[in-house]
Amino acid sequence: MNHTTRQLVKDHIQFAMDRKIRSLTLENPFDEDAVLRNNPFGSRIVPNEVWLGSKFERSFVTTLGQGIFEQLGKIIAVGSGAYAENQHTSVLTLNTFQTQTIEQTVERQGAVRADAVPDIHREINNLRGLNIDSTVRVSVISDLYVRRPDGHEEFYSFKTVKPNKDQSAIAKKSLLYLKVANPDCDAYFALPHNPAGEGNSYGSQSHKIPYKYFDMDDRDFVLIGSDLWNRIGEDDNTFDELLEVFEEVGEVTRARIRTEYFGL
Repeated sequence: MNHTTRQLVKDHIQFAMDRKIRSLTLENPFDEDAVLRNNPFGSRIVPNEVWLGSKFERSFVTTLGQGIFEQLGKIIAVGSGAYAENQHTSVLTLNTFQTQTIEQTVERQGAVRADAVPDIHREINNLRGLNIDSTVRVSVISDLYVRRPDGHEEFYSFKTVKPNKDQSAIAKKSLLYLKVANPDCDAYFALPHNPAGEGNSYGSQSHKIPYKYFDMDDRDFVLIGSDLWNRIGEDDNTFDELLEVFEEVGEVTRARIRTEYFGL
């Protein structure tokens, strides 16, 4: 990341954290009486610090999942020289045989155990061979759209690092629609970091749901952690630089949270 991009990323994280701290300290502070009322047994045997920390964690994770990462992706992509847009709508034309098969494929995958590893390459090739005169227009919303200077297009479906069934199914449908309609584009199932640890396999033992729809080790369609951020930034250092910026912001926010939220 160049200096301007790095500063924009830092400003965006700081803004989000300022808003979160203000919300949890001034607008929606911890209510000890509500914990006692709503959890009469647990509140009597567990210290308030546990519930206090739990509330912050839940709220913080929700904030990160509500667009923060995809917005950072836009900043980083633009900084690399690309055009980028969040919540981009693509209107695609496919034949009805293709759309019906996509719907049936994803529904069937969701209904069975993830014993067989999905082969998206084969699925796309099969879908492209389906022909019928009847066509239909399909709208796909991508969390992040990137168009490189050479015109190459990339579409990213950002999900939480342990996505649920609905999130995974929607991402799979979107990816198939995009790749069938435009074989030259890249479409990705994008997870901001690896819950199994960077450098490790995502691991079906820790979270099995996305394995119903994706081969989580197939980097042609699934980008996790450093693979994702380095692809967006077109630089092998992007992920490490992003962590550095979070660490810089954290030097301030960690102290503020301890003082303003926990009262330490």
